[in-house]
Amino acid sequence: MVCNHDWVRVRASASTRSAELGRLTRGTAVTGDRQGSWFRLTDGRYVAAYYTCLGGGQPAPAASSPAATHQVCRTPWVRVRAAATTRSAEIGRLTQGTLFAGRRTGSWIKLDRGGHVAASYACAAPANASPPAPTPAPPARIDGTPLLQPTGTLGSPTSPFGQRFHPILRLWHLHNGIDLGNRAGEPVLAAEAGVVTTVSRGASSGLYIKIDHGTVAGTPRVGTGYLHLQSAAVSPGQRVERGQLIARVGSTGLSTKPHLHFITYESGRPVNPEKYIGPLDSLRA
Repeated sequence: MVCNHDWVRVRASASTRSAELGRLTRGTAVTGDRQGSWFRLTDGRYVAAYYTCLGGGQPAPAASSPAATHQVCRTPWVRVRAAATTRSAEIGRLTQGTLFAGRRTGSWIKLDRGGHVAASYACAAPANASPPAPTPAPPARIDGTPLLQPTGTLGSPTSPFGQRFHPILRLWHLHNGIDLGNRAGEPVLAAEAGVVTTVSRGASSGLYIKIDHGTVAGTPRVGTGYLHLQSAAVSPGQRVERGQLIARVGSTGLSTKPHLHFITYESGRPVNPEKYIGPLDSLRA
């Protein structure tokens, strides 16, 4: 049955990039078999196994392998996730060639030091390689970006930082953040731990949130802004953690379609978010 969320997408194949064929609501009974981190329905469609439970409400089991030493391969880097799902918070990155100890479960590897990485980006470590010493979980950010990408893009970002011709106001001005196109209602996560300073509405920005993060990557007084929101899940003065749900994507204010306008500040001055979350072409869909 569907659990752990109000609904789950039904995919054409076992990939988050495959076509969405529909949605199943929480409590819907499903039949089929688990294949790694996916559940194959009897009609040949797929849903993420994380969102399915046995009749008693327990997650469906997946086969595990013994703990072993692995090495990052096939990619310059791989994201470390808080849980075995691409929708969980990114808590670090491992670069190509990095050794790590962990246990494979389906299509994910659970690190001994905490966190999960996609098994498709890992290879068996050389025979003479020594596994790294375990450290407390969750892991520190490893060669990762200073800030977490707050939401998906559904492809490429719709507008970068810099001067642009405004599609509604019909004039040139500074676009003080980047636009991340996404569906209305999709999660918006805190880019870093901090304190919510503002939850308000503006004629142009719509519903928006600002968070003060303090010092980030050696730069003091770093903050982030999240604009055009559908709804907010936090309030001013609240302490939030990196990857915590703070809002839902919307299209409030001067907006032509659902997206998140994401701003990074240094001492109150907007700067290009690519400095903190990486190049636009590296952002996850």
